[in-house]
Amino acid sequence: MTGSVQVRFFGKIADHFGRTATVEIPAGGCSLPWFKARLADQVEGGAEALAERGLRTAIDHMVVGGAAWIGSGQEVAFLSMFSGG
Repeated sequence: MTGSVQVRFFGKIADHFGRTATVEIPAGGCSLPWFKARLADQVEGGAEALAERGLRTAIDHMVVGGAAWIGSGQEVAFLSMFSGG
């Protein structure tokens, strides 16, 4: 059995993945590193984009660290560093 997660991409990382995606995950959830590895395989250059310096990850609008757990039905967002003035 599986679940799904809505993913949003902001900034430079959206150039690789687009603005949104739906990703299937195990029904019991998954770790953020597992999730990123799954995403990385979906597009050419995905691993490099997800390893970008300064890339932040949020789950349900809360910025999280690398050991976060993702459950079915949650929203994951990847936010590249922004510049501007």
